Amino acid sequence: MTLRDHKTQEVTTYRPQYGAARTFFLLTVIVLICVLCFIHIVEVRTSVSKKHHDFCTVQPLSPKEDFEEKLLLESIAWPETPSLLTPLPVKEASYPAKSTFTILPQSGGGQWHVGDKLKVLIKMCDFQGHPKKSGGDVLFARLHNPTLGAGVAGKVEDHLNGTYSAVFSLIWKGSAWVEVTLVHPSEAVTVLRRLNSEQPDRVKFQSIFRSGSISETTICNVFLRSTQQPLCNYTDLHTGEPWFCFKPKNLNCDTRIIHSMREVKQNLKAKEEKLFQL
Repeated sequence: MTLRDHKTQEVTTYRPQYGAARTFFLLTVIVLICVLCFIHIVEVRTSVSKKHHDFCTVQPLSPKEDFEEKLLLESIAWPETPSLLTPLPVKEASYPAKSTFTILPQSGGGQWHVGDKLKVLIKMCDFQGHPKKSGGDVLFARLHNPTLGAGVAGKVEDHLNGTYSAVFSLIWKGSAWVEVTLVHPSEAVTVLRRLNSEQPDRVKFQSIFRSGSISETTICNVFLRSTQQPLCNYTDLHTGEPWFCFKPKNLNCDTRIIHSMREVKQNLKAKEEKLFQL
């Protein structure tokens, strides 16, 4: 879901200069790289777990790896988002049509030049036009010129009070348009956090195993919920990236030929889906 509330701004620049645009992306990205190379194929039998959320466990990290993981998690930590009431008050969610942004005057007055910074103040409001009092919205800001085919992403700062700042590097001479996109309201982020916690395997994958005229399809994922069914372990020995498939009944693990995504189960509660359709 992408909603846009945009304005245009003429930016005059006088001294041509080339520079690299610093790009800031607020994305929560899960990249699953599945290579069909059967380096380490092991059949294992799992036991039934008492708690469903315990199925996603891995071998303990070394102190160095644990420290690196902590730094990575801190670097992508997202601000706290509001708890959702039942029934869900969708009208209190962030709404771009009621939200505004303002291009702030150049520091010291005057015109902008190539190499300067353009600053924008974003004020988020809900469906009723009431200012938001908390942060956590996923916003993407960009400065672009369609004629020149030029563009640069803005660095967005969350002030945690319903307002945000976006800073752009001016890297070309001429006009520029500012565009701010609401990717997800903070309320949708709350839902995504719940889904990630309760159902980390909601994206289902599958592999086809084939040998001669025999073909079977089984479920695969980074982790699989514990059953008595044997597993094929395709964990990468070099990176430690886990990947498992349920073992076919009549075929070996080294007969896997095709991998694909099967389905996505969201398990959204009443009205939550509307947060992703604003």
